[in-house]
Amino acid sequence: MAEFSLTGCGAAELESRFAGLVAAPPLEGLFEGRMLRFLDTPSASSVYTRVLDTLLFGPRFGVDFERRLWWFHHPWIATGRFHPSVGPSRWRDAEVVRLEYDVSRLPRPIRGLLYDEVKPLDVDHALGLGGINAPRGQGEHFWFELRRLR
Repeated sequence: MAEFSLTGCGAAELESRFAGLVAAPPLEGLFEGRMLRFLDTPSASSVYTRVLDTLLFGPRFGVDFERRLWWFHHPWIATGRFHPSVGPSRWRDAEVVRLEYDVSRLPRPIRGLLYDEVKPLDVDHALGLGGINAPRGQGEHFWFELRRLR
């Protein structure tokens, strides 16, 4: 697989890549994530949010689209079951893969709080917005990239 990274992208380039319709095939397989940058939304600017998101998504994490679970540190340490659906983003003018957690076994208050969006770029890479189940300007916290492991 060719080297690919969104790490050096500025906010405007990430916004541009996230815009528009989903053109790539649906994501399948195991992906490793990398947090890219926080957004300048009020909720993402809170110290509490930044500390919590950095603790969870600063170390190694990823998404298993086969098992429909997030993983942390190692793919077998998985939690946060989700169901993906393609549709309009709640945070951007784009069509995305929405990750919703109503099927999760996490406690009800936590699963009701979770929500993420992913934009497939190709079969091996995706750009995501991580955040909480809240409207535009309040829910989105940070950009992340996903790279296929297998």
